[in-house]
Amino acid sequence: MTILALFKILLLGSGDSGKTTIMKQMRLITDGSFSRHELESYRQLVFANLITGMKAIVESLPEIGLSIEDDEEAFAAFTMVEHAADIKEGQPFPVEYLEPFRTLWHHPMIRRALPHCHKFAIPDNIHYFYASLDRLFQPNYFPTNQDVIQTRARTVGIIETVFRIPEGGLSVSRHVSLPQPQGDAPKTSVTSDVSSGMDIPGRLNSSTSEASSIAEERWEKENKRVTVKTKSRGDGTGNDSGLTELRFVDVGGQRSERRKWIHCFQDVTAVMFLVPLSGYDQCIIEERSMNQMSDAMTIWEGICTMEWFKDTSLILFLNKEDLFATKLATAPIHRYFPDYEGDPKGDVEAGKEYFKRRFLRIAQKGNLQLQQHFQQQLHMQQQLTINNSSSHSRYLADQASRPLLRQVYPHFITAVNTMAVQAVMVSVADMVIRNHLRTALLL
Repeated sequence: MTILALFKILLLGSGDSGKTTIMKQMRLITDGSFSRHELESYRQLVFANLITGMKAIVESLPEIGLSIEDDEEAFAAFTMVEHAADIKEGQPFPVEYLEPFRTLWHHPMIRRALPHCHKFAIPDNIHYFYASLDRLFQPNYFPTNQDVIQTRARTVGIIETVFRIPEGGLSVSRHVSLPQPQGDAPKTSVTSDVSSGMDIPGRLNSSTSEASSIAEERWEKENKRVTVKTKSRGDGTGNDSGLTELRFVDVGGQRSERRKWIHCFQDVTAVMFLVPLSGYDQCIIEERSMNQMSDAMTIWEGICTMEWFKDTSLILFLNKEDLFATKLATAPIHRYFPDYEGDPKGDVEAGKEYFKRRFLRIAQKGNLQLQQHFQQQLHMQQQLTINNSSSHSRYLADQASRPLLRQVYPHFITAVNTMAVQAVMVSVADMVIRNHLRTALLL
């Protein structure tokens, strides 16, 4: 089939906002499963998540005046967990770790520390996995879809997933890691097959390495595709005359990864920005004094004022509304955002609308700042040159005189809920295509 149109959707957001979780869900929605090779990698990651989660909690205890050092059994259990090695391919979870994990999880000091997790960027999947210890330590354990969704690993480099939309359906094409910008050491993550150098800084290389091609071929053989219906537009005959590609680009959200974002800014159809709603009372991993929600607002403000995205649709995903709803009663929003005037007892809908308005106001302010920028540039151009008919002058005059037409599409979402993500993503895919057609004056 012929590729009729290609849409590049860039996933941005702070660390732990749920970008990679959304991509896992897209894999499940379009393909129905992961390959056995991928599931084995996630199985190993589950064990690693158990270790890193417990280490993070125990290491935070002294900062809230707690300790397990006086409990010989608990301290011995933690010493064992702290020095645990990663499991190997095909190796069951070592049964000797089951009781130490149980001992620590049910220890009074750990239970008292759990309400303070937001202060130390403790992974929010710790409750999920520790509640399933018996299941995880079964000799034949293999991750369920929900286990895969709940795993956490730092995204390193740039990961691309392509979804192809024929007439009447949406299917996954490939899931590979893109080359990293020059100057970065080659790295890999659990969700990527290969990373290598980029030969042109600031521009994505259209070719991939041999290892990437092998990974794609293996994935194609191991996976059976299913389709998800979208609102399609065609000739009405039912014939598939071509394909539309949705190319999702996922990049790391930690501060050290953000410098790589600019390498993905070219030819972007839409930016999908994820905000962790539950992060209104949490710190970021890199700096405990920085609030997750405030960090997200700062990043969003930068995106909304970038000339790169002046004509780009902005899709705002306010994620983790389930966790947001559960913590409102004990962590009032006004404690962290004093201008919030909603019910201090925990009005979930009022809280959601408050943060949505904050982000929409930032976007509106960004539009005005961009227009002012073009007006200032036009004025400087007119002052510096007599030839005001140059193409650049005409471009600046056009940009300064017209309002920005880009739209912001906000959605509340829980990224770990497959059905909820499916409903939103089908709507997003249809919106991206319609906007493209409208821009092309076909609607």
